[in-house]
Amino acid sequence: MAAIAVPVVAAMAVTATSASATSALTTADKTMAGKLDQRVGTAHLGTNVAGEVRDVASGQKVWSKNPAKALMPASTNKVATAVAALTVLGPDHTVQTKAVYRSGTVYLVGGGDQQLSSADLKSLATATAKALKSKSLQSVQLKFDDHLFAVPSLATGWNSGYYSDTVAPVRALRIEGNNTLDTALTATKYFAQQLTAAGITVGTPARATTPSGTTALATHTSKPLSTTVEYMLKHSDNDIAEGLLRLTALGQGRAATFAGGTAAVHAVLVQYGIPLTGVKEYDGSGLSRSDRMTADALSAIAGLAVDTHHQTKLWPILKGLPIAGVDGTLATSYGRFTTAPASCAAGKVDAKTGSLNDVSALAGVTKGKDGRWKSFAFVENGTAPTATVTHGLDGLAATVEGCW
Repeated sequence: MAAIAVPVVAAMAVTATSASATSALTTADKTMAGKLDQRVGTAHLGTNVAGEVRDVASGQKVWSKNPAKALMPASTNKVATAVAALTVLGPDHTVQTKAVYRSGTVYLVGGGDQQLSSADLKSLATATAKALKSKSLQSVQLKFDDHLFAVPSLATGWNSGYYSDTVAPVRALRIEGNNTLDTALTATKYFAQQLTAAGITVGTPARATTPSGTTALATHTSKPLSTTVEYMLKHSDNDIAEGLLRLTALGQGRAATFAGGTAAVHAVLVQYGIPLTGVKEYDGSGLSRSDRMTADALSAIAGLAVDTHHQTKLWPILKGLPIAGVDGTLATSYGRFTTAPASCAAGKVDAKTGSLNDVSALAGVTKGKDGRWKSFAFVENGTAPTATVTHGLDGLAATVEGCW
């Protein structure tokens, strides 16, 4: 899959600041920048490191190290996916899983809901059985339709070992938490069991495209996108991220594929004026080892979480970012912000983590010593993630917050 070419455009919400403007930094920012200069080299992050801090309201760059260096972002890439989904679809957007009927056959139609629970599917089956009985139907054939998304494939930079522990093949029909190779078939078999329990005899499920002229039997509506985005960021859910990538593509009239989704994300980032030179995305989750993100881009994207110009659509991002030492992937159970010096920032930093075998990253926002929102991104490639590396990242975030 070829990388998406991205034109360079003038910034809108994000404003780059020249070196001559550093004199306009607050005293607190100058102090923080000086500490970062000292500490980034002693944070046990290795030598392949990039970082940047911005003042969100002004867009001014407060501090940077190799800001244009393109590195693997790992799951910090999910923030870009969230921004695109919310921008294109809106926080109130929902999708539907449907059961429809025609000529002796029930079609279970996936709408891309990656948070469809077994309880949701059981309720849908119960309502479907009731509707069939109202038509005096006790025996039907059962087909399932997951054609909203393209046939699953490995993204550029994915390996087959990701299935099924790390991510499931991306399908439009799936029970949340199920990572079988054919999640749509698994979901349909469960639906069939529930129909049988409700008194409806069904045949062996098979994949099919829903024909025209069907009659609606029952519908399940997903949680709003705002809730889904919050969960995806808080828990770094790969399956939700890839589902959202495809729904975003469809929202822009593109194919529901990795290529269509990443093109949609890039188009949205251009709209916000994010600096995209060197940025390459091949998926929505950040699992791809071919993904590249710069600290310049990542800090700007993170800043959108608190940019007052865009809160109508983007407010779920701040709610979804894990809180340092409190919840999500920054909870104490992950050993984050638990010990000095970083522990002083517990509860005060909202950030997305990123981790692959040799990638550690942290990108988010916090209010600095001057009381103004700062966005930051720190990305390290080449060192296997360890407690020492993550503590180093946490310490840099605490430096931005100003408590250390």
